[in-house]
Amino acid sequence: MTAAHLAGLDIGGTKLTAIVATADGDIRARVQAEAALDDGQYTQFADGTGYDGLARQATALLHQALKKAGIARVAAIGIGAAGPLAHGGILNPTNMVLPPIPDGLPTRPLYLQLVVPLEQEFAAPVRLENDCNTAVLGEVEFGVGKQTANKTSLHIVYITISTGLGAGVWSGGRVLLGKDGNAAEIGHILVRENGLRCGCGNYGCAEAYCSGRGIVHNAQTRLVRDGLPVTSVLLQPAMAGTTDKFAALEKITPPLVFAAAEAGDEIARAVIDDAIYAGGVALAAVANAYDPTVITLGGSIAINHPELCAPMETEMHRHLNVVAPEVRISPLRDRTVEYGTIVLARRTVNQVAMS
Repeated sequence: MTAAHLAGLDIGGTKLTAIVATADGDIRARVQAEAALDDGQYTQFADGTGYDGLARQATALLHQALKKAGIARVAAIGIGAAGPLAHGGILNPTNMVLPPIPDGLPTRPLYLQLVVPLEQEFAAPVRLENDCNTAVLGEVEFGVGKQTANKTSLHIVYITISTGLGAGVWSGGRVLLGKDGNAAEIGHILVRENGLRCGCGNYGCAEAYCSGRGIVHNAQTRLVRDGLPVTSVLLQPAMAGTTDKFAALEKITPPLVFAAAEAGDEIARAVIDDAIYAGGVALAAVANAYDPTVITLGGSIAINHPELCAPMETEMHRHLNVVAPEVRISPLRDRTVEYGTIVLARRTVNQVAMS
């Protein structure tokens, strides 16, 4: 392919990142913003309701990246977004905060369109994939598989522990996809019968314990169950400036939970232990199902707390029926999806050239 520039969008539950790069992975510009999806419109779409707030923010962010790079246009755009995906967008997002749907429109299915609005705005082909599938492409081309010329010899699973919990699988030269093109939804493996409610609506999923949202919800649940003890190291920072314990619960964040656990708070420590157990069971399920050589961990929780890696690996070993894979933090750290979007865009350009 030519030396044309490519663009990528990493769309997470709480943050969006836009990049402009060359095909060989040289990132020329990177712009990131908190997800702010209240500036949009709801309309009737397909068999449900569509919302364009995500496309509007993604478009603005990509324009910023292009301006920063001094680039007028790109040859293609790759997007890695938390699934499930349908009709060129995200279907029924569970980890995004959206404004209320107006009366008269169905609440489900809900589509956050991306492909068509971005193709129209930038006059370039757009390829949208699940963020974990995108990330494992980044690992193969620019991460743990970078030095391996024969990509068909690689067996890699990438797992993100961030707002949610998910995985992408590369096995023998291709990304493994389900019938609807989705990734390995390991966040919804059952780890505890009748456990905490997950964002998907089920109970006891791994994501309900081992994810940013799961850690916060678990901490809130345990605090309430224990009578909101004001002596809790976890609750004290959240109560700064308020005497309302329930209002303080809304201020609980993953960093507060980890800091409280480090300080010896029993509730916070139990929450982190739950995350380690659920993560270990999920790792074992992935290893047993796909028999990878290596499992790489990414996402904000894993990257900011690499100390979770070893105990999760120990828990994984308790449930294995295959030769244990290596478990390590991704060498691309928090850029794995971003590098994967370069691969998506590059493949899109090649496909257009061949058609």
